[in-house]
Amino acid sequence: MTGWMKRIGAVSMPTYLALGLILCPWGALSQAKNPAFESVSDVALQQQYDLAQRLQSTQNFAQAAFQFRLFLAEALYRVADDRVGIGDYSEAVPLFDRALKLAPSHADIRIDYAEAALAARDFSTARQMGESQLELYPVDCKISECETVHRILGHALLGMGDPQKAKDQFAIAVAINPSYENGYNLATAYLAIPDKTNAAGVFAEMQAAFGDAAGIHMDIGRAYGEADFPEEAIVEFKRAITRNYKMPEAHYSLGAAYLMRSGDTGFEQAEAEFRTELRYHPNDYYSYSQLGYIAMSRHNLQEAEIDLRRATVLDPHNPDNFLLLGQIYTDTDRPSDAIAALRSAIAVTSDPSRNHYQIRGAHYQLGRLLIQTGDLAGGKKEMQLAEDLLLKNRLLDQVNLAGKPLAGYQFPKSTDSTPANPDAIAAEKDFEKRVGPAIADSYNNLGASAASERNYPEALEDFEQAAAWNPELDGLDYNWGRTAYEAKEYRVAATCLGRYLEAHPEAAGVRGPLGMSRFMTDDYSGTVKALAPMRAELDATPLLAYAYDESLTQIDYDSGIDRLLTLEKANPTIAVIHLAIGKAYLVHDHYAEAEAELRSAVRLKPTDADAEYSLAADLFALKRNSEASTLLQQLATSAADQHDAALLHRIGKLQLAKGDIRAAIVSLQTAAQLSPSNKSIQDDLSAASQSMAHP
Repeated sequence: MTGWMKRIGAVSMPTYLALGLILCPWGALSQAKNPAFESVSDVALQQQYDLAQRLQSTQNFAQAAFQFRLFLAEALYRVADDRVGIGDYSEAVPLFDRALKLAPSHADIRIDYAEAALAARDFSTARQMGESQLELYPVDCKISECETVHRILGHALLGMGDPQKAKDQFAIAVAINPSYENGYNLATAYLAIPDKTNAAGVFAEMQAAFGDAAGIHMDIGRAYGEADFPEEAIVEFKRAITRNYKMPEAHYSLGAAYLMRSGDTGFEQAEAEFRTELRYHPNDYYSYSQLGYIAMSRHNLQEAEIDLRRATVLDPHNPDNFLLLGQIYTDTDRPSDAIAALRSAIAVTSDPSRNHYQIRGAHYQLGRLLIQTGDLAGGKKEMQLAEDLLLKNRLLDQVNLAGKPLAGYQFPKSTDSTPANPDAIAAEKDFEKRVGPAIADSYNNLGASAASERNYPEALEDFEQAAAWNPELDGLDYNWGRTAYEAKEYRVAATCLGRYLEAHPEAAGVRGPLGMSRFMTDDYSGTVKALAPMRAELDATPLLAYAYDESLTQIDYDSGIDRLLTLEKANPTIAVIHLAIGKAYLVHDHYAEAEAELRSAVRLKPTDADAEYSLAADLFALKRNSEASTLLQQLATSAADQHDAALLHRIGKLQLAKGDIRAAIVSLQTAAQLSPSNKSIQDDLSAASQSMAHP
């Protein structure tokens, strides 16, 4: 069997300590080359995985676990990078986190994670990754990684609104490597402070070092424009045009700067530049967008529509043009066209906070139009979305919710994002499909290793991850279920072991832990179903017999109580058997018999709160209220000392039901203090208080 293109088959190895966990090695791998792995990165991953498997096959479990961790770190890192590449940053985040957990000193993972966070405007994560990576470097680090990390930190701090600290980080990057990019970043940080003098000094040094070409002036003009210094931007864009009259985006950028400086009074100058840009570059959607906005502002709606429609064809992922078209269609009484345009604007807005939550206007206008055209429910939904977005942007509360879209003086960037190529998406999904079984198998084996060391929380997390990558991995449910049982996570154990038994009905050894897990979650019919086939063996394991017999009383009382009584005779010193019989008698109104059994349970196990609670309930049924109340009060004191809110809640409810309102309030108040978020406790406390106020 070669490569992870094949399904991983579980091969039972010697018992993994007391848990009997199943490891899943492939055995000897064929030496034939796997045609699915042509790239170096794929081959390296395959070799890492093969090494871990070989170590495991020789029962060198410690080294195998180490190699599985290395494989997983690289594989998850690769998948995370691929997901970032197709625009799924949110899906990449947990993969980066898990890769770093497996390989915390892996610089490439942390740096790529930080770069991805920057691109997604997740500045706090980018900063966290950058700062944690710097801690791994020596003081006065000069390597290229240090430069990259300081650059990342600078951008993160700039995005978080701290240009002074950002400037310091960019300055360190310049000191390590006085590159064009680092110098430009430093100058933009100065402009954000704002410190035009130092910014101009850096720009002058850049021109001296890298020349006086049109591209440099374009970059400098863009920096001034984005920092809201239109006069300086105009000067630089003019210099770029002087050096290269046909340079792409130069005339558009100059026109945008005119609009930034002069607003409506700059329309004439700006329009001339936009038309010049289109003369040399007919597909410049920025220019069409701004010409449409200018025509719209002049109430020339027909011309505006032509320009904006052209802009949406050239740039179908920019919501601004659809917003403006929606306004035009609304103003010209074309509701169906307006609805379509506004829906398009909303659909292509990946970040609702863009342009100060400008998209809220689309939701508002769409809501009004839907209501006007008879879709009341849809309209109300959109209006609510608009209000929600407005609340998220309280700093702009002076902007009317129904206001027209604002024009953005956008300066083009070479790094403008584009939608992922469908081929790239398909390639990423194919890689995940191929590597997924190996990731699942690696997590399964790590889980088995952790469980053998009784590190149950880590083992359960590993098994959960294995299931996320390959839920059909044979042996996984067994490992997961047995570990959950040992960890007393009975619901998880019942689910996993139940699935395993269903797939492997011959696995009789699973029935015991499965039955007990179901019993511990009050699934009595499930307990009986799991344990019934092994009834002949139950007498040898009294606790299993007890679980089966008590569960049976919930389904068939007569049969169940007879079995419990027989079990009690054989095991008279086991408290839970007396408790089970006592509770069964109590439920079926055999109060005297219940008292005898419950007192035996309390005598054998004085710390059993359930037995004491049940005995108090039985004493109430026997009309011995004083004795029952005293017992409950003692139990409440003990529960308070042990911070047992659930037991106090039960005691309070019983006290309330038996008319001891004052005691009930005390118990419920203590329970509420211990568990303030428990609404059920609060409701019962309120009911007790009302009973006190209105006896």
